[in-house]
Amino acid sequence: MNRFLLPTEVISGPGCLVELKRFVKAGDKVALITDGPLVKLGLADIVVKVLEGIGATSEIFDEVPANPHAEVVNKCRAFVEGMGASVVVCLGGGSPMDVAKVVAMLATNEGEWEDYQWNMKQPTNPPLTYIAIPTTAGTGSEVTKTSVIIDRNTKKGTGGDFFFAKAALLDPELMVSLPPALTATTGVDALTHAIEAYVGKNHQAFTDALALEAIAILAEYLPRAFANGTDLVAREKVAIAAAMAGLAMDQSGLGVVHAMSGPLSSYYDIPHGLSNAVGLPYGMAYNLIAVPERYARIAEALGLDVSNLSFREAAEASVLMVEELLDDLQIPTDLCDYFIKYGTDEADILKFAEESCKMFLMRNNPRNPQVKDIEEIFEAMLK
Repeated sequence: MNRFLLPTEVISGPGCLVELKRFVKAGDKVALITDGPLVKLGLADIVVKVLEGIGATSEIFDEVPANPHAEVVNKCRAFVEGMGASVVVCLGGGSPMDVAKVVAMLATNEGEWEDYQWNMKQPTNPPLTYIAIPTTAGTGSEVTKTSVIIDRNTKKGTGGDFFFAKAALLDPELMVSLPPALTATTGVDALTHAIEAYVGKNHQAFTDALALEAIAILAEYLPRAFANGTDLVAREKVAIAAAMAGLAMDQSGLGVVHAMSGPLSSYYDIPHGLSNAVGLPYGMAYNLIAVPERYARIAEALGLDVSNLSFREAAEASVLMVEELLDDLQIPTDLCDYFIKYGTDEADILKFAEESCKMFLMRNNPRNPQVKDIEEIFEAMLK
């Protein structure tokens, strides 16, 4: 049995930030959850001014790092509860949104975060109104019911319908300051979501359509956004594709690339988008023999004429096309610098492989993973 749900209202287009007025009312106390760099760039001030125009008051929590840990969730919860927030607005990428959706739920429910993350506790009350305003186009967290928080040396996802945002505002004007390197890695994160959702065991008709369209849009518009960050058409297209890919992966699952990204982020603090981008061609090549017909369709979505190719030939071409895209986006082919930075411990590679194979995400992977195979991929990525 398949299920597909999207209670989040998605609004896109230049200047759509003003639509906050539909979800925030005069007198609301808004907790604006973001990160330090966005405050320094002045993007948080733009949101504050819109809120002031509505007649709402706001306070800013800007202490969310990349790869947030449980301690940040607890600190942010204390902030939100301390100010008596009635609405949570998140400005940022996947990390602030993962924290914001959790805190919006915790603010109206009893219990500690670890009870929900590790002990399967379920909320009994609806969350605070939560509005997502992404400033990157990658994670798709603005439309997902999943939050990923690091605790106990594990990058652990927790999900439920209570995490859905009331609305997601995809305003490309808030994305023009995103540097090319981050545009590239976050965009390829979205591509990874789409590809893994499409080839995964739990794919369904709704998510297939979203994933394939996201792949096609990203193939056309991500290089444009990378080359010219002020191209609002490209920025909006990539943002829409990221949301589509986020929906697809949230409701059909992920696979080997994201499973391998988990320990890389947990132990080496590698940015999620970068680890996925580097790992994507490795994961595609590994899974290819399990579902060659699906990778052939991916090649077609990427722009290849597959009419005279076998499934296997088209599938192999999809890997080459992704490698070419990564080269155009100046994404590195390995993560050796991080391995050197964190001590070149050979035991890490086996540990990472074992942990990856145990991750829940691997259950959706089209090829049943073997520790030895995953160890070889880590060897290639890190050494």
